[in-house]
Amino acid sequence: MSFSLSKAIELLDLAEAKGRLAHAYLIIGPKGSGKAAVARHLVELGGHRVAADASLESLRSSMVAVIAPESKSRRIVIGSIRGVEHSLHMAAPAGVTKFAIIQDADRMLPQAANAFLKTLEEPPAASRLLLLTSRSEQILPTILSRCLQVTLAGASGPPQLSPVVGPFLEKLRAEALQGRSGFSGSMTLMNEFSTALKSAKAAITKANEEAYKAEVAHYKNKIEGDYLAQREEYYEALTASDYLEQRNEMIEVLLMWFGDALRIQQGAVQLDLPEFSAATGRLAETKSTDWLCRRIGAVEKLRTDLTTNVFEALALEVAFLKMFA
Repeated sequence: MSFSLSKAIELLDLAEAKGRLAHAYLIIGPKGSGKAAVARHLVELGGHRVAADASLESLRSSMVAVIAPESKSRRIVIGSIRGVEHSLHMAAPAGVTKFAIIQDADRMLPQAANAFLKTLEEPPAASRLLLLTSRSEQILPTILSRCLQVTLAGASGPPQLSPVVGPFLEKLRAEALQGRSGFSGSMTLMNEFSTALKSAKAAITKANEEAYKAEVAHYKNKIEGDYLAQREEYYEALTASDYLEQRNEMIEVLLMWFGDALRIQQGAVQLDLPEFSAATGRLAETKSTDWLCRRIGAVEKLRTDLTTNVFEALALEVAFLKMFA
């Protein structure tokens, strides 16, 4: 069950008043749903002063550890988890709770996840662990089972999609209204999907390269050491991370598409993509519930496959044949 941000905070306040706050929370929600706000509120309930709208990074202190993907692959490495373990075992003043906040917890490498699992199983005294994610399906089940989940609803109304998604959605609409299927239709949609991703990657790369060049121009001959080399690695990693986020949005669009068709079949009024209801309504009329569920399964399989070292183009081809052939 998902909650609005205000309702989630209300329930946490009630739990705190009854002395029933959990030692570990998995805070789940799409971008903009308020995951950081929930984390800030829990830190405040733990005896820390928190400024309104403070960033999670600004909460970092000897009593609050904050980690996020930071390696070249934008993953959370075991070294970061070891640092959290060290901070959680430090003595805390009376009435103050130590915190570990893990942003994008789904980005933990296997070794890091297994190391963190040990902390979950034997949490240090006066400590609380907060994991934030928009992709809980990528987190180890053993970690999920040891956290109290707070699922936040997204902003009301249709989701805000990036411009790169538009042409792909228009192609989906055209193919659905024309009733096209088979190999040709599948490849047409896959090519549009791939073109959108290439366009997004080019824009992301250009933006981050320009940001890095601006830093070089500003700091060159002003600082010593390998700062600029580290910043170059940072922007390379940021480019990879931003691309993965864009790709995930494109996959979410596919889930919205088939999900809307299912919702229409069930008589639901609220849709993720209401402006495309004529096309998804055509699917709802012409396809069975089982057919739609199998397509949703194919999208989920694609998302899972893309978290491995699979060749992206091949994974897309197989998935689009399953979804639209």
